[in-house]
Amino acid sequence: MVKGERVLVIQLARLGDLVQTWPFLRRLMLSSGADSLELLLDERLRPLLSLGPLVAAGWGLDFANLTHLVRTNPAAAYAQLQDLAAGLRNRNFDRVYNLNFSRISLLLAYLVGNNLRGYLPARGGRDFLREPWLAWIYALVHARQINRVHLSDVFRHLAPAVPSEPGPSPIELKRGEPVIGFQLATRHPRRTWPLAAFARLLEMMVFRLGVRVWLLGTREERHLGEKLLRVLPKAGRERVTNFQGKTDLIELAGLMQQVHLLVSGDTGTLHLAAALGTRTLGLFLGPASCFETGPYGEGHYVIQAEPPCHPCAEAGPGCSEPICQDMIPAEGVADLVATLLQSRAVTAPPAFPCGTRIYTSYRDHLGVNYAPLGYPLRLRDVVGEAYRRAGARLLGLAGENFPYPGPFEDDRRDLEIILKGVGNGVRGDIPPLLADMLTPLRVFQAEMARQKSWQNRYPQWLPESTAVKGAFKDALKEMIQQIY
Repeated sequence: MVKGERVLVIQLARLGDLVQTWPFLRRLMLSSGADSLELLLDERLRPLLSLGPLVAAGWGLDFANLTHLVRTNPAAAYAQLQDLAAGLRNRNFDRVYNLNFSRISLLLAYLVGNNLRGYLPARGGRDFLREPWLAWIYALVHARQINRVHLSDVFRHLAPAVPSEPGPSPIELKRGEPVIGFQLATRHPRRTWPLAAFARLLEMMVFRLGVRVWLLGTREERHLGEKLLRVLPKAGRERVTNFQGKTDLIELAGLMQQVHLLVSGDTGTLHLAAALGTRTLGLFLGPASCFETGPYGEGHYVIQAEPPCHPCAEAGPGCSEPICQDMIPAEGVADLVATLLQSRAVTAPPAFPCGTRIYTSYRDHLGVNYAPLGYPLRLRDVVGEAYRRAGARLLGLAGENFPYPGPFEDDRRDLEIILKGVGNGVRGDIPPLLADMLTPLRVFQAEMARQKSWQNRYPQWLPESTAVKGAFKDALKEMIQQIY
């Protein structure tokens, strides 16, 4: 990319995804210049432009009005998109990054045109292609238990590499009387820690630790905070303030910059807090995986419930046996909060039920990753790290030492069986569980074969090439040697 090129980024997703786009925007600014980068976003999130990377211009799409027109006057809805696209075309962008595969973003990318990157519209915006890096990520999410690439880094590596890129916002340790922020809701019930557990945690925060608690969230979530206060003994209510529905985005950000720690599920508030330098403790269950969407930065913590079905899918019918809802007890969360408030390293994690793990974030050659605290390494962790290293090598990045503790004793045999499966053309007579761990290689080959238009531009990603399988195989061999 040439310095001074005019660049448009299309990011029409919700709050959390927009915030997790900020590292990508910062990298783009270093390669193209801050004066030439513009952003198309949901109009409701426009206030965030003053908190994130300072782009040259922000274009807002009024989803509420557009949704109304789609129902009542489809022709007017299309005309509105045409007008927006015409305004964007008049900017004569040299490059357009489309970070979404929704119908609207694909249509706008198709109408704007000009050197597209990311999700590429096909058939007039009715279908799309993935460039190779996104095809690699698409393949990994077919085996989410072993996916170890964070969403922020998925976006970030679409931008050209720069020689000296700043890292994520460092955590700012606060002084004074401790204040804990609670974000009670997430956008999906299976991602949400039970309100009864939050009630127990609130009581321990107030009476055991003696801290102040701020309840954060939207107007629609305010009833949750009111219910929490009703069950809290009256003697402790003066130490709790319910800000739910009383703040706009800028005011919410101001509150989060004051709290010593935010306790939250996987939702936009959590990602905004981490981006602003506030230490966070994520409570991840159901579809949420810290490896994909944990707080981005170094020194954050996640307690993650990992039953055999984790991570589950958000779509489809409700879960008939949501055992993960009971796998993060409030007592263990309170113990971890107490340690973090004293600014101590978590060397002896609190006891949690079998299948629940504590993770902490760190940086490596690819971006931000999560390591377990005090837990043995599993087969899925080794294989997931091998895929992570393979992706880094295909991007031309150097690897680093494997940071985790050793695995179970019988994992070496399984790893060697997986290696044999790669050598047999991603097939072979291997147990189904181990064969499933090779699913990303099969999916990637199929996806790239479908997208023949990429084959001349990115020969190292060709499905016929041995580079992709070879990178994974070499990474797995290297790790077996390191571990054993």
